[in-house]
Amino acid sequence: MEQQGKKGFAIASMILGIASCVLAWWGIAFGVISLVCAVVGLILAIQAKKSYTAIGQKNGMATAGLILSIIGIVLSIIGIIACGVCVATANKIANDPETMNSINSALNEISSSASSK
Repeated sequence: MEQQGKKGFAIASMILGIASCVLAWWGIAFGVISLVCAVVGLILAIQAKKSYTAIGQKNGMATAGLILSIIGIVLSIIGIIACGVCVATANKIANDPETMNSINSALNEISSSASSK
């Protein structure tokens, strides 16, 4: 019975690691959810690895969950930072009339050159 719980932790950590790796690419809201999934997956993977090591069994699934959770944490942090930088840059551009005029004139030139071809 106790052995099944360890396997459940390993499976759950692997599923949460995979989910965190996938969700990390879908913006800041999903990035936060991904980070939470990755941290929970990391905790479960560590518990499963300790349990498997204590009874002397192989723990490949727990190791996979651990690695995926670590990757998920890194991807989530990178995604959250990237989204924050994009939002800050967009706010700065939107609040600078000179930059907005430059962007508008560049877009007008592009559209006029594309329509003349």
